[in-house]
Amino acid sequence: MIQLVAIFIVSLSFALAQQRLPRTKQCSNALRRRLYRFSIITFIAIVLTPYEGLAQQKRSDSLETVLNAIRREWGTIVDTTIVNLLNNVANEYRTSNPFKALDYCEQAQKYARQLGYKRGIAEAASNMGNIHTQQGNYDRAMEHYLEALKIYEELAEPRHIAFTVNELGNTYSRRGNIRQALENYEKARRIYTEINDPHGLAHTLGNLANLNYNNGNDSIALTFYQKALSLQREFGDSTKSVAAALNGIGLAYLNLGDYDKALEFLYAAERIFSVSNDVEQIVLGDVYNNIAVAYFSKRQYKLALQKVHRALEIAQESGLRPLRQNSYAILSDIYRDMGNYQLALDYSQRDNLLKDTIFNEESDKRLAAAVRSYEITRKEDSIRTLTKDKQIQDQQLQLQTQQLQLQNQQLIFLAIGFAMIFVIVGLLANGYRVKRRSEQQLQHKNTELESANQEIALKNQHLEELNNEKNEFLGIVAHDLKSPILSIKLLAQLLHDTNVAQEERIRFTNTIISSSDQLSRIISNLLNVNAIERGGITLDITPFNLSVTAYSVFEEYTPRAEAKNVALHFESFTDGECLGDHTAVLQVMDNLVSNALKYSHGNKNVWFRIYGEKAWTHRNDTAYALQTGVQNTTNGFAGDVHKYPTKSCVRIEVQDEGPGLSEDDMKKLFGKFQRLSAKPTSGEQSTGLGLSIVKKMVEAMNGEVWCESAFGQGAVFVVELPQAEEE
Repeated sequence: MIQLVAIFIVSLSFALAQQRLPRTKQCSNALRRRLYRFSIITFIAIVLTPYEGLAQQKRSDSLETVLNAIRREWGTIVDTTIVNLLNNVANEYRTSNPFKALDYCEQAQKYARQLGYKRGIAEAASNMGNIHTQQGNYDRAMEHYLEALKIYEELAEPRHIAFTVNELGNTYSRRGNIRQALENYEKARRIYTEINDPHGLAHTLGNLANLNYNNGNDSIALTFYQKALSLQREFGDSTKSVAAALNGIGLAYLNLGDYDKALEFLYAAERIFSVSNDVEQIVLGDVYNNIAVAYFSKRQYKLALQKVHRALEIAQESGLRPLRQNSYAILSDIYRDMGNYQLALDYSQRDNLLKDTIFNEESDKRLAAAVRSYEITRKEDSIRTLTKDKQIQDQQLQLQTQQLQLQNQQLIFLAIGFAMIFVIVGLLANGYRVKRRSEQQLQHKNTELESANQEIALKNQHLEELNNEKNEFLGIVAHDLKSPILSIKLLAQLLHDTNVAQEERIRFTNTIISSSDQLSRIISNLLNVNAIERGGITLDITPFNLSVTAYSVFEEYTPRAEAKNVALHFESFTDGECLGDHTAVLQVMDNLVSNALKYSHGNKNVWFRIYGEKAWTHRNDTAYALQTGVQNTTNGFAGDVHKYPTKSCVRIEVQDEGPGLSEDDMKKLFGKFQRLSAKPTSGEQSTGLGLSIVKKMVEAMNGEVWCESAFGQGAVFVVELPQAEEE
């Protein structure tokens, strides 16, 4: 590689000396002589440098030396050659000195913008994306990748487009956005197939394998890894790519429980990486961590600790935060299994602290705020455009009226030569026609104006709803989170500052645990709503026994019901299977039973019933219309709106003897952050998110949910889900 750089520099210097310099004798001859001398010195210095044993740091320093030499010889001359060399130096420093690499990228992009050199701008943006990715700054990385992708699409370079799309997919995968990651990988695979690039296709297959592995699809991941390895070996791909595929196959076997087979492939990858001069430190660190996990699974703790500490050394030397966080998590697991709970806790705290730094909610909030700001700006622009269009239309109408008046005057003067009576008749007829046309045009403009005003009103209403939702969210954070946090703090302070009797200590700690559970539920609900709305939850629709799952919920809530002196009854009339996501259905039943107990007084009853092989309920009443906001055009209420994915359904009913729901409550029953008129009977907290989560999850599983209630007479919540059909 260094020899090729030397030849490139020599050729470039001769070309510049002969063609690109001015032809004046005083200027060009002196500069040509300097370039000839510089080229020969550079060629000799680089060729004499041994390549086989050259480390990455020496390559970086050598390229930097060449860059500085060119700058000294060329002075203030800026050329695309300088931009390309700056990008090459930045790429070499990417893992060893990321801060220096970013500095070189910014210089390259600055010069490229001055020259209008789009490829140089895109390459610098891509390099900055790679650097931020390895540092765990995924939102910054995504911004740079999108900038590079836009330029490569303008330049119509499919190979660079596919590479950048691949990197975008990796960034989405690390952020947990599975759908976006899969879309980008599939786009890259399609491009590489069209341009017949087996190397890029193998790289994309490896990324698809990683995505499936991270989502627990180990068999599919193993198939993709093996296809990638086969392509790389068939077309003589680089040893680094082969080693990456071997590492992926080892990971798949590791997750499948074949630890010896996993170690065989992982050590094969380590051997290739250990002799390669072009290996990235983060990849080698991942291999060490994977080997450590394999030894840990075999309870060979000493070997596991050796490998994970080697990975941690690489992470600390290179400043690779994601690699360091993964190493902390593995160390915590190893020491906990060894019984050294103090070290396990220490590494777990380091893991959580670093994880919070990498995956903080601020980036998500910032992105969400940017999207909201963009939408509001777009709506304002639309309103301004509509207003401007109306002004233009009014001016055109006025101009048309003036033109019509002028035509009428001309007709009058022409008609004077003829009979006066024809002039009068013509004027009357023309006046009537103009009046009718003006009235029609005015009516049409009024209709358009009314439509525009209605659209503006709807947009203003939507903005007001978003603002109210934001205020509700802030109220929850300020009120519902403050109480348990303050309770935990005060009780912990009492335990720390005073000598408390054992009985009191137990009561205090129980209260702390209860407050922590309450805090966890609130945060879990907020995260669930956010994940559902941004598509971050993928449901696994499978058949399972609904009665067994429902009984586990009944057993969990029986002690809570007894504590409130409420009788909780369970009845199941089916052994059929439900077709849905087991975790989502469990959360739906948990929310409904929890709500029923929360709003029930002592000496009351709550019934929890399961039915099977039921026909789908055809709701066509006022209550359902109030809850869903969907109306049937034939009779005014909700009717044929369900997809009916199966012939029959299973039905979940939770009935209580609480205060019931008013008509106003029914309207906002399943909305976010809605507080109803009924209050919990024992001071329990309510974020107003539980029923919103229930509705979104049930609809995501092709089901329906509604409530039947009369104020003061309790309520019945009904959920219908598809029943698994027997084959």
